[in-house]
Amino acid sequence: MFSGLFAAICTLLYIKLSFNVIKLRKLHKVGIGDAGHKDLQASIRAHANFIEYTPLAVILVFILEYQLISNSMLIPIACLFLAGRLLHAKALYNANLKMRVIGMGCTFLSLIIMALINAYLYFL
Repeated sequence: MFSGLFAAICTLLYIKLSFNVIKLRKLHKVGIGDAGHKDLQASIRAHANFIEYTPLAVILVFILEYQLISNSMLIPIACLFLAGRLLHAKALYNANLKMRVIGMGCTFLSLIIMALINAYLYFL
């Protein structure tokens, strides 16, 4: 099932983002919060922002797969979501607003497409 692979990829990316936070906490000797360190603040937000959107995407991918949407339709939408999350995280680390906007656009577009397909299938 593709949703299992998608969830696994998201989980591995989440762990990578977690390790980034841990590394910077050790470097700056910060247990809680960011202590004003911009790099740690960006890392914390990249990590938190990822987990704010990803569970919904995993659920939507699973439901679409359950409704027998073809992989040729589902995989590009899921990849758009992942590309958006990767761009967004990288943009936070590099303070690149344009890349961040593109990342959020990809994220929102993929979620909207999945939501609309799910709604459409409900009424079939």
